Formats: sequence, C-alpha cells, structure tokens
Amino acid sequence: MTAPELSLLIVNYNSWRLCVDAARSFRAHAPTRPDGSPLPYEVVVVDNASPQRDEEAERELDALCAETGGRLIRHPENGGYSKGMNLAFAHARGRYLLVSNPDIQYLPNTVDPLVRALERDGSIGAAAPRGYWDPALQGILPPNILPTMGDLFRLTRAALSPGAVQSYARRRTREALPIWMAEVDIDLPMLSGCCFLMERSFVERIGFFDERFPLYYEDTDLSVRIVRAGRRIVQVGGSDVVHLFDRSGQTDPGLKMERYWKSRRLYYRKWYGRLGALAYDVCRRIQDSRLGRARSAILPHRTYTDLGAGHGKPVLRFDRSYPSLLVEFCLDPKFFLAGAVLTSGDSWTPCDAMYRGFGPTTYWFRVVDATDPRQRVLGVYRYQQLHPAVAMPQSEEADREGQARLKRFQETGRWA
Repeated sequence: MTAPELSLLIVNYNSWRLCVDAARSFRAHAPTRPDGSPLPYEVVVVDNASPQRDEEAERELDALCAETGGRLIRHPENGGYSKGMNLAFAHARGRYLLVSNPDIQYLPNTVDPLVRALERDGSIGAAAPRGYWDPALQGILPPNILPTMGDLFRLTRAALSPGAVQSYARRRTREALPIWMAEVDIDLPMLSGCCFLMERSFVERIGFFDERFPLYYEDTDLSVRIVRAGRRIVQVGGSDVVHLFDRSGQTDPGLKMERYWKSRRLYYRKWYGRLGALAYDVCRRIQDSRLGRARSAILPHRTYTDLGAGHGKPVLRFDRSYPSLLVEFCLDPKFFLAGAVLTSGDSWTPCDAMYRGFGPTTYWFRVVDATDPRQRVLGVYRYQQLHPAVAMPQSEEADREGQARLKRFQETGRWA
C-alpha cells in the first residue's frame, strides 16, 4: 500500500455513527494532487473509552480505517481530547495532519484548498475551512475569539451590565463580519479545533496538543503557540465544511462543563501567569456570586419580538426589504457565541436543512443591517422550539441544495 501523505485524525466519544459518516464523507471527497491524481491518505481514529457502544458502527469504522492503512484505536481511558488526538498523531504517518471532530461532514471543496494553501504559502501554520451549521450551507458558525485578559474583563463586566452586553455583542459582530463574508484567504485570531490542517514538520517543532487541557482551550493554546512561532492561522477561501456542532459533548454535559472550567483557568494560568489565574478566579467569583447571577439573569434587550413556541420553522419579519442583512442565531440572549446567516429581503426563515438542526430549546435571533457601519440592530427575536419538530425532508435534498450553492460560488465567486 502507498504510504499516506495526509492523515485524517479523529477522536471519538459516544459519536460512533457520526464518526462513520465523517469518514465516509471524507472518502467520498478524498484529497487530490494539483494534477487531479489521488493524494494517498489514511484515517486514524481514537475512541476515548466511549461508554455508549454501537457494534455495527464500530465494525464499519474499523473497516474504513483499515482500508486506508490507518487504524481504529480503542483507548482504555478517557484522557480528554488532547490526549486522544496526541495518540492519533503518534500513529499517523502523513506529511499533512487533518485534525477533525467526529461530527464533521466533508464537502467536495473542503480538503484540497487547505492542502494547496499550505503548499503555496510557508507562512501559514494552520489552514482552516469556513464552518457551517447545515449541509445547505446557510448558517455560518461563529469564529472563535482569542481569550485575553481584556476579553476576560469585558465578559465579566458584561455579566453585570446589560449595557455592557450590547457593547460586547457589537464588538464581536464587528470583528466576525469580515470573517463571515470573506471569499478569499483571511487571517484568524485563533483556530477552531473542529477541523484544520497542519504540516507534520511544523507540529513536531512546536508540539501538538497540551494534554493538561482535558477539553476546550487545547485549540486556543495551540493557536497561541502557532502565532508565537511566527506562523499565521488562515481561513482558506473556497474551503467549507459542515460541523454538526457539539454532538459529542451533548452525550455527557456534566463532564463537558467540568473539563471546560478546568481548561479555561489553566489557559489563563499558562499564558498570563499567577496574576492571570488570580484575575480569572476573582472574575469567576464575581460572576458566581448572588449579585452576579442576579445581574446576569437580566435580559439585555429592552424590547424583542416573542415568536412564541411551536413545532414549525420560525419566521422573522422586518419593517421593509433590506439589500444585505446579518441574521445572528444563538441559544444565549447575550449573543456571545452566535452563528450567522447572510441574507436579504423583508423576512427570513431557516431552510429545511438548517431547521433540522434545531433541538427542543429556546433560540434567539438578532438581525443587523450589514451595510450600516454602526451595526444597526433591526430587531431581536425569541423562539422556543418544541419537541418533536415537524418532520423535514431527508438529507439528500439538503445535500442537493448545498451542492447547488457550492456550484454557484464556484461560477460567480460569491455565495448566493
């Protein structure tokens, strides 16, 4: 068997079927060389002692890995994402390392642009695709914000003041909008650990994941080391991926949050020293206080449109038709981690493929005039999705819709 030039690395935890789907979608859109010939690859999966088993999916995944010369490694412990990914790296042989969550769906244009970017530009340390919520490529996932001491203080202030919430949300939108709208390569402040490509030689020079981070912030830590090594983190124009966000974490939310808080404190301790850890502890103590919780519970919006509760798709209506709109969607009324839809018109509703990702919870929408440099908010909307939702068309229709948008992008250079 030909030696692999690219290694797809996945860490699995209670996501067997999603992991199989990710490996299959990668195989269906496998990487190629500039001349169009296949680029040899392998699939290496580490299962972090998943308590939930799926024997059929495990057999399929084992076979998918083996046919590429890779392997499925059943780790006897759940040492966290970092430890699992480092174990996958230890068994990888490729020059290129494609880090992937199990809840990823690869598209025809996902991998090749990432490889080409690293081939042509030695200043790129990590190449990442633009992430979408749905296979129809309607909802764009939020870019990550690099945590700094300033960001820690702003978030703490926002937890205590509705006015500060508005200021923080505007700042986040202003910084995210160029990334959401980018049609060419654009530098990112940090990468998302869900999907990115690096060269083995660079990883060996700066190190891979710090295993002290059990879950979350391992990608933040790696981002800091990439930049400090003099390389760039780039969202590559023309590369897109679907990320079925946080499906693994939903299987064990208690463990997820326990590891999140541990990793967050470790990040500030590692990069800002004892004062950073002390500042983090004080800020968290303020937020966890009775006053902090009471202030944080105050809705930051003076007015909003309550769309009620239902089983069908929400419909957002505006006062008139607009040529360019940004519809932000989030589970948090503060919109600190919001995705976005670029659209136009006098109303908006999620497409079928996007709506299929709606679970039984409360959703918040914030509509911004994308042509207004002041980020003028046209309206805020609340909608409670009830369970079960109305059955929607099968994924083949979503795939066709996404492929049609992809074709239009390739022909016109713009997302319709």
